[in-house]
Amino acid sequence: MALSLNTTENCKYLSVLINYTTTTTIILELDILDFNGVSIAGNLTPTFTINPGSQPISYPIAMSDLTVVYGLITVVLRTQSGTKISSAAVLVHCDIDCCLTKLTNELVDCACDCEKCNSSLAKAQKIFLLIKSADYALSLYDSSSTESLGYIQDAHNKYTKAREICDDSCGCNC
Repeated sequence: MALSLNTTENCKYLSVLINYTTTTTIILELDILDFNGVSIAGNLTPTFTINPGSQPISYPIAMSDLTVVYGLITVVLRTQSGTKISSAAVLVHCDIDCCLTKLTNELVDCACDCEKCNSSLAKAQKIFLLIKSADYALSLYDSSSTESLGYIQDAHNKYTKAREICDDSCGCNC
């Protein structure tokens, strides 16, 4: 795989790894896109010159440099002429993690087996399972040889549902 992508635990950086082998010098570019395929790169124009025998390139992207900081992000590696070489996707969900933390703290503070505690636990379980399932769908996308967009849609739907469940009641705004 020529491209891999992940996010730091605190969601402050995307880490892009380009591992492309070539017999001639080639210039490659990155497109950083949201779920709808719209560029979120802001003023970034990541371009890399790859020479024969080049080592893998690690390229960190500060989330603060992007126009979207949460949700599904796809990075496409392409030639200057526009030929797609590879793509990878990641779900940046620190907003959801913040909601889960708040719900967990409510459960820790719960001194009874009451309806409020049960409802917080059920909400946290649903959110957690949706995010884990979305992450798994993206791992299938990244490991698939056909880059099935169904995995991307599935991950996006699950992330969107988790956000709906979190709504503003978590009040994180982390």
